[in-house]
Amino acid sequence: MTREEFGEALLRFGAKLERWPQVERGAAERLLKSDPLAAKMLADFTGFERAVSAAVDPPPFGAAEIGKVLAALDHPKETWWPAPRFWIASAGVTALSFAAGFVLILAMAEASHDVPAEIIGLAMGQADIGGLL
Repeated sequence: MTREEFGEALLRFGAKLERWPQVERGAAERLLKSDPLAAKMLADFTGFERAVSAAVDPPPFGAAEIGKVLAALDHPKETWWPAPRFWIASAGVTALSFAAGFVLILAMAEASHDVPAEIIGLAMGQADIGGLL
């Protein structure tokens, strides 16, 4: 195994020779015994892997964090749920709106002789006012 092949194998398999395939591991061990520069390459790559591993490892999740999560699960947040009077008031307003609309339609139908059809259509929301709506 040459140094170039060793460098490529380091990138492919990592710095732990135990994880290398048997054939490459044997060739790498022979190279490491005979070439001090290859041993330095392995030591440098091991340091690089440790630095990268330390940079991407999440912080430890200890007992304090677990306690906070469990406490939050034990006490769910209270949510607002409207009282029955809210629903009654909403139904009343809706009924009044329908009644007002019905009265308006009856009034417009009776006054249709005096009011142009465009005004009635505009009041009912069915008029074309030049593409503005």
